[in-house]
Amino acid sequence: MLNPRLYKNARVYDFFIKSLGYERSIDRFLRSLDLQLAGPIRIMDAGCGTGLLGLHFLMRYPGATLTATDLQANFLLTTLANARNRDIDENRIEVGVADISHPGRLTTLDQQTRTLQQGSFDIICVGAVVGYAESTEQSLRELIRLLAPGGTLINLEMNESPTGRFISKRYHYSNIALSKMQQILLEEGCSVCMKRLSLVHLPAKFTRVAIIAHKPAAT
Repeated sequence: MLNPRLYKNARVYDFFIKSLGYERSIDRFLRSLDLQLAGPIRIMDAGCGTGLLGLHFLMRYPGATLTATDLQANFLLTTLANARNRDIDENRIEVGVADISHPGRLTTLDQQTRTLQQGSFDIICVGAVVGYAESTEQSLRELIRLLAPGGTLINLEMNESPTGRFISKRYHYSNIALSKMQQILLEEGCSVCMKRLSLVHLPAKFTRVAIIAHKPAAT
């Protein structure tokens, strides 16, 4: 089991995520999602960690661009290193330090601050990070506002199994009930579904569930 202190060292964390097969199982699950997107796809990976989610979609959509944010700059640097390892052009990636409590505010690595425009992204992905926000509800609502009409929010959230609850407690991850999370997204006008990971998605299946919200297209 990963030691919480590994979160302080992005490269060590990245090594264990890969060596334990976690990255591979998440990637396999993401490939199963049919998002039916076209055109120049704009992706946001909020609380990106080492870029696992955002880089998947960046490779999947060759013309896409990615905005990756995290509270710690060392994870942003590891995300860029992982992009290079995948032969992804770094010009397609913007990184910035941001608190998931206010996901639309970021500071670039050269200390430039800016506010992301609402309705900017076709895909927003998060992985068990909104529970670290000052308010999970407010964080979710802000993420939906950043989502473009017709866009999709993919939240690979901690599940409510005994294993998921144990890992959440170990990492001091406090979140609202999954049913409440879905209700908030419905209140924001999204269609919502919850997808459980299967045995082919081990080991991620033990701790994660996907809550997927689709924002209606503009009329």
